Amino acid sequence: MSNNGFYHIYDKKGTYLFSVLLATLTILYIFTFPILQEVIAKSINFQVAQFSQTLFKNAHNLNSTQIQIAVEKYRESLIAAYGLNQPIIDKYFIQMYNLMRFDFGTAYFLQAPSGSREVSSIIAYYLPNTILLFTTATIVFIVAGTIIGLLSAKSKFWEKVIAIIAVIHSSIPTWWLGFVLIAALAYAVKVFPPGGMTSVPPPKNPFDYGISVLYHMSLPLITIFIVNVGGFAYIVRSLVTSIMKEDFVITAKARGLPDSRILYRHVLRSASPSIATQAILALAGSLGGSLTTEVVFEWPGVGLLTYVAITLNDLPVILGITYVLTIVLLLGLFLGELVYGLLDPRIKVGE
Repeated sequence: MSNNGFYHIYDKKGTYLFSVLLATLTILYIFTFPILQEVIAKSINFQVAQFSQTLFKNAHNLNSTQIQIAVEKYRESLIAAYGLNQPIIDKYFIQMYNLMRFDFGTAYFLQAPSGSREVSSIIAYYLPNTILLFTTATIVFIVAGTIIGLLSAKSKFWEKVIAIIAVIHSSIPTWWLGFVLIAALAYAVKVFPPGGMTSVPPPKNPFDYGISVLYHMSLPLITIFIVNVGGFAYIVRSLVTSIMKEDFVITAKARGLPDSRILYRHVLRSASPSIATQAILALAGSLGGSLTTEVVFEWPGVGLLTYVAITLNDLPVILGITYVLTIVLLLGLFLGELVYGLLDPRIKVGE
């Protein structure tokens, strides 16, 4: 019965997620429709120009008329593939299918280090750098915040201290703290580098390259940790404190069980679904990086890519990042629901 209840609920949740994902992308599609058509048209022109150049260079057995016919046929095939010559409903399904496949066309100005101007290739190059920094920092402050939140729930004094620290930390702009730490630790004390991902030129040895990356990510990681750890600790403290008032906790205390055993074996078990959900949402949000933080530390991730794309008015890249981060956030929400169900025994029995 438990498995049936669990799978039944997540069949429904999976259907619900897909519906929400489709609805969200549809709203984005409607609001960006004119720009998206412009982006697709320019992408087609770019691909046609590349195809034409390739034919002129390599198809020596074709004359100019034959090449022109081949180019026009190629253009028509691309127009049909992107649905530009289709009714609005057909166009919607064709273009939505392309967006779900991460086909965002070609960038106007930007390109990946490989030379590709495909938006998906550009995002795929910068996204791992964002994951490396922000997801690592998120894991660190989740672990530290959970421990601090649990410990503060045992003491009224530390409970108040954590609340004050959370307000102070959450009020500090990340970019401002980044500038302060760069001035103090990169220029005054010269402990950390002021920015970048590696030393210049990058080390050729893989081990030295990895050490250089870790060294350069230390200062932005500290910045992200300081700004977020207090808030996450406060969330954990609030969840744990509310559970400490439950009847089963009062009963456990009346039985004479040690406070540590009650906290870690009973309270934490009950609070774990909610804590895990908050952690997964934070991890999902970390995939988008932070524009200001990456600009301040010159970290080559999605945030810095977004800034450069906005500066250059590279619409395909901006749209591609928007769609990718929307999909990632919704998948993160679903994963949070999934983990919550795995940790909450009430869902396993079909409640």
